[in-house]
Amino acid sequence: MKTRTNGFAGAPRFGSLRSAVAVVAFAALTLCGSVSFAEDDPVDPKEASACRSPTGTTDPDDHLHNDPHICDVKNTHPPSKLGSSGSSDLAAKLANPSAPLMALQSFIDVKLNGGSAPGAHRTTLGYVFQPAIPFPTKRGNVILRPFIPVDFGAPYATSAGTVETYTGFGNISLQTLYGKTLKSGLMAMGGFGLGFPSATKPEARADWSLGPAVVLGYASPKTGNVWGALLEWAWSLPTRANNGSLTAQYFYAINLKDGWQIVYSLEAKVWELPLGTGIAKLVAVGKKNFPVKLGAQVWGYTPPPGSSGPEWTIRFSIAPVLPLPWKK
Repeated sequence: MKTRTNGFAGAPRFGSLRSAVAVVAFAALTLCGSVSFAEDDPVDPKEASACRSPTGTTDPDDHLHNDPHICDVKNTHPPSKLGSSGSSDLAAKLANPSAPLMALQSFIDVKLNGGSAPGAHRTTLGYVFQPAIPFPTKRGNVILRPFIPVDFGAPYATSAGTVETYTGFGNISLQTLYGKTLKSGLMAMGGFGLGFPSATKPEARADWSLGPAVVLGYASPKTGNVWGALLEWAWSLPTRANNGSLTAQYFYAINLKDGWQIVYSLEAKVWELPLGTGIAKLVAVGKKNFPVKLGAQVWGYTPPPGSSGPEWTIRFSIAPVLPLPWKK
């Protein structure tokens, strides 16, 4: 979830839209609490055979996360055959934001900034730590996604209308979502986002913010391809009645062979959705074949920035996958 330094002012114009986001989020929560899910069904024998451990069993204890629906890269295949169904299945699960997988995602962003303001044209570097921390329940999954940015030369507008840079923490945020993927492949999640004014530079510091969020998407039961969008409304606090922002995000993952994917991760600007694509690969690291997802993406922003903003972003990602310590 991005910080909302570019949010709309004059939120009353979007009162009906704001209410619609809250209603859809509530509906998603209700739907997720009353419908059976694909992960609740017995394991398909063919699927289980693709996830056999080296001992030839399909005991859930032999697999990553103790989930028989998730193939363990290190147990399914030796490194020479990492690209077969085991790694592909796990890669597909990692692309689904509702899946109960713990991935410690780190991003390195190279941004090419532009705009009409003096000093706007510059290249900046940023680091983001955004882990996915799941808490599985009988009826759905609670997913926590903190967003912790560290900027190196991040631009900000001064009172004189020029653009300067700083190095330090950006504005931290936290998404809390609840949901799961239905038998039909429909993905439904609802929850809220919370923003913290944590930027090191006061001029780049956002307000406290809070608001509803909903994720709707589709994860193909046959191919594992994922398509979806996130819609979030945030009120700035304590000026809730006078200011708010709408964030619309989209994401997709197209699964290829051998654990490769064509991907686009969550990233957005208010009403300025960047167009982008990228590629990701699930690999095994070390003698124990520890699963790690590597990726690279490129985004072009449209429309171009006004006084200041990014024109292009190149993102490199690394996401080690860990078993859930609280799931026995």
